[in-house]
Amino acid sequence: MKKNDLTSLVVHFTEWFSGMAILNVCWLLFSLPIVTIIPATNAVFEVVYEWKQKGKPKHLYTQFKKYFFKQIKRSFKLGLPIFVALLVSAIDIYFLSTLTIEATWFPILKYAFYTVTVVIILTILFAMPLSKIYRNDSLQILVIGFLTAAGKPLITLAVLASLVCMALVIAFFPAMFFFLSMSGIAWVGTTAALYSLEKEIED
Repeated sequence: MKKNDLTSLVVHFTEWFSGMAILNVCWLLFSLPIVTIIPATNAVFEVVYEWKQKGKPKHLYTQFKKYFFKQIKRSFKLGLPIFVALLVSAIDIYFLSTLTIEATWFPILKYAFYTVTVVIILTILFAMPLSKIYRNDSLQILVIGFLTAAGKPLITLAVLASLVCMALVIAFFPAMFFFLSMSGIAWVGTTAALYSLEKEIED
């Protein structure tokens, strides 16, 4: 690789990472009241979708704030069912992990539930960016998200691998939580959803 190419790559990565960090900090700040975590998460996906389609916005905070306030009511239509599903799954996983039942069926039940939880997360990860393209109701968006994830197994596996890598990075470098925890997830999900649509059109 030529020196100029390496320099260009470093510059592009630095610009990308700084943008992701700003977006993630915006998400953290606007999520502080807890009840606003849904519109804040929706705003992250909106900005990332715009970024992927039109290039990096010049003023990330301004764009984030615009989507946050403009789509507060709309974000709850899809975001509230997703939040409830994730909350219930998290509570169930916690209780399953604390139980010590020695029956042979219990590990099967536990890992089956873990699998269902992974499917739910993948469905949500595809559904959120797809909701920026399709203006269907929440149930239809979730169905489209599930079908997209199930119909493109290689892309879905790449998403899983990316999430595992992100989790490992944050585990070893906890400070990265403040820079990539949600913006990174939104980037992975949006990239996967858009690429899936491109492959579908080509096929």
